Amino acid sequence: MKVLVTGGNGFIGSYLVKELEEHGYDVKIFCRSCKGKNVINGDIRNEKSILKATKGIDAVFHNAALAMDWGKKRDFYETNVKGTENVVKACIENGIERLIYTGSAGVYGFPNSMKPITEESPKKPLNAYQKSKWLGEKVIEEYKKHGIKASIIRPPLVLGAGSKAAQILLSSIENGTFSYIGDGESYITVTHPKDVAKCLRLALEKDDEGNAFNVASFSCRIKDMVEKIAESMNIEKPKKHVSYSIAYIAAVFSEMLGILLNKEPKITRFRVKSMGTNRIISYEKAKKMLGYKPSYDLKKMVEDIVAWYRQ
Repeated sequence: MKVLVTGGNGFIGSYLVKELEEHGYDVKIFCRSCKGKNVINGDIRNEKSILKATKGIDAVFHNAALAMDWGKKRDFYETNVKGTENVVKACIENGIERLIYTGSAGVYGFPNSMKPITEESPKKPLNAYQKSKWLGEKVIEEYKKHGIKASIIRPPLVLGAGSKAAQILLSSIENGTFSYIGDGESYITVTHPKDVAKCLRLALEKDDEGNAFNVASFSCRIKDMVEKIAESMNIEKPKKHVSYSIAYIAAVFSEMLGILLNKEPKITRFRVKSMGTNRIISYEKAKKMLGYKPSYDLKKMVEDIVAWYRQ
């Protein structure tokens, strides 16, 4: 089967390409500026380029996105909403029935609850990125009436070798600047990019209806994850704490300053909520319908990111 991966040169995209190739797929990568024999250069914001790239393709993995916790609403909309619409329209025009979309568990926001979040949980996206991913899903649902079967995979925090988030986290722990938001007892759900890639592949192979699925590797206390990282790096465990309310207020002012100065704020409400509230993502639906089983637990994930960071 010939498949196209938009954003195949990115963080999750590169793991997905490898996963698909290892399982016998003929993979074409669609990206703006990368090189290679199986690469098609183009931009999902350009209707003609994605229409041309999808000719002769059997299935599309739409992974390209502007993924940041800060930025202009217009930029997120152009890439994550209009770009997604261009991909879907190209699939329909070229007779492609299967589309696998890399969504985001960010569509649920941060309910601060120990109750596991399922695919039917309320959608309360917080920032421009999360809102654009939810709108992208709505675009896909709207076009399903044209016969396309689109599966949606929603990963939460993705940590693995090559992750910018892992780089920032490990660097702050190593240089002693890491501070817990609150007591560090909040629960977080983490996904390794290899598990995301596996679930995306399984969606193509086993989801004939076009469902939405959460994907996750494990859930743990933030404190357990941070201390496991420090232990693996053979450094002192972080002990600094800042109250949630103070951190949140600081984030609000930091964002306001960022708008005034037109620069990325040092701290955002998204980061405060992600590290200071409870959010447990359930992957039971993917387990039951796709046969998905995570390959990574806390120990294995930490070993992976620390080994990569030390290189």
